[in-house]
Amino acid sequence: AAEAAPAEAPAAAPAAAAPAAAISFVPGEAGKSDAPAAVDDDEKRAAAIKKQVEYYFSEANLTNDKFMRTEMAKTSEKWVPISVIMTFNRMKALLPGAEHAPVAAAMAGSEVVEVSEDGEKLRRLPALMKKTVTLGGKEFVGRAAVVAHARPLLQKEGELAEEECSFIKDLLSHHAKAAEKIGAGIASIKAGCNPKFPDTRCFVLVRADGSEEDFSYLKCVDALFPLEAPPGKGGKGKGGG
Repeated sequence: AAEAAPAEAPAAAPAAAAPAAAISFVPGEAGKSDAPAAVDDDEKRAAAIKKQVEYYFSEANLTNDKFMRTEMAKTSEKWVPISVIMTFNRMKALLPGAEHAPVAAAMAGSEVVEVSEDGEKLRRLPALMKKTVTLGGKEFVGRAAVVAHARPLLQKEGELAEEECSFIKDLLSHHAKAAEKIGAGIASIKAGCNPKFPDTRCFVLVRADGSEEDFSYLKCVDALFPLEAPPGKGGKGKGGG
């Protein structure tokens, strides 16, 4: 994952720079040994900047890049300042002067990244932020749809119906500690409360051995939709683990 490293000294220039035509740019994490050499040709530099920035905002990178997700979550519109992007080692190599204008210009026409009107911020295109998932045999488009389906179930009394349990089980499979939560196996599922947070509802697994374990469905939702995690705690608050 990309990491800001403002204190890191820039990589030493190679003894003999390769001709521009021989440069083969491969996007990836900052700080890797295959960091690109400085690009002298403006057109090649712009293409390399576009390729690298699109990688930072790609789902493949964002799924595992906590730093970028945190930066995106600082505003509801998911903008990331170009000044933040310019702290990454690969961007430093491409633009040693840390200029913002070449980055904004390079992203013009991108099908992945959008530039703000003032040319100082970037974000993943909103249309790409949502994805479709199947839970309990039903399709849901985006985080909000899953949350809207789950919330009414938290208000139910007694054991959930088979169809509802199917939805919850599929959701639970995305929890970081799903196997630990399931334990001896799930006999039934109900809505309840964690004793530590009696005013907050959560789902409770009744295991085959009679024991019970609650869990936070929002942690599962955040794992499913890392790109849509809301600003702030991102669902990692009270009401289940």
